[in-house]
This record gives sequence, C-alpha cells and structure tokens, in this order.
Amino acid sequence: MSKKYYTTKIVGVGGDVPKFLSVIKMLVMFDDSMVLPELREFSVLHSGNRLDGVIKPGDTLKIADNEFKIIKVGEDVHSNIRTLGHIIIKFDGGEGELLAGSVHVEDKPIPVIRVGDEISFNEASGDALKGKKAAIIGGGGELSKVMAQILLDSGAEISGENEADIVVKVK
Repeated sequence: MSKKYYTTKIVGVGGDVPKFLSVIKMLVMFDDSMVLPELREFSVLHSGNRLDGVIKPGDTLKIADNEFKIIKVGEDVHSNIRTLGHIIIKFDGGEGELLAGSVHVEDKPIPVIRVGDEISFNEASGDALKGKKAAIIGGGGELSKVMAQILLDSGAEISGENEADIVVKVK
C-alpha cells in the first residue's frame, strides 16, 4: 500500500468549477481560509491542508476514489500549498505548459467534485518498475540481497546483465 503524504477535505465548490474542468481540464484549489472572494467561484475550497512529503512525477493524485498518475510538478507547488493551500491541477497528460504552481496528471475522465471528498497525494505504488528487468552486478553479499528485494518489491524482474533495463553495481 502506498503512503499518503498530503491530504485535505473539500469544503466548498465554486459555481464555475465544472466549466473549468470540462473546458480547460483544470482544478484550482485554495484553503478556505486563504482564498480571495473574487477567486471563490472557480475554486475548490478545502480544509485540513497537510503536506508531509514531496509531490513528484510517478506518484498519484487521488480525488475520492479516482486516481491519477502525476506527470509533472511545478517548482512553486510545495511553497504554495504550505503558505496558501493553493494548487492548480491540470488533467492534460503533461502536454500543457508547466506553470510554477501546477501539477499535471494523466488525461482521463475527471470525477464530479463534491463537498466532503478527500484529495490526497500518494507515493507511487510498488509496481513502479513493472515490466522492467534488473541485474545486480557485484558481490553476492547482504547488500546485493537487499538491492534485489527492493527491485522485486518495485515490480522488476531479476535477470542477466545482457537482458536488463536497469543495472545496479554493488561493490
């Protein structure tokens, strides 16, 4: 099971949010206590803004029961979340321009956003290397065994060096 490192609860949905989602595939979020009045109509308002990690490509965004793989993360995302509870999520598969405060996720159907839904960011699941072949080169000691287990836990197959997508050298 993947670790949840950011979580918040939706407490309000502006009237223009459905238009933003259907036309430009963008979700604008603000902490309810920090949003300016003129931004409320197109924003998802949330409470309980808690970030205990780093949002990175490969991790997942979860809205209620819907998961989206994170493709790109802007350089100001973490500071914006911490100071304003503000984040922009673009459901464009990473094709659009990366703004400093935006996170781009895979392009698939966007759920209806409802008051009470939880939004979270989660570490990538244990199948990050699924379909990849890994080879461990070097001694047969304890470090090699640990590296092999980490690779297996991440979904990789262990194979010979000539067949490998990933080569780990252990001294």
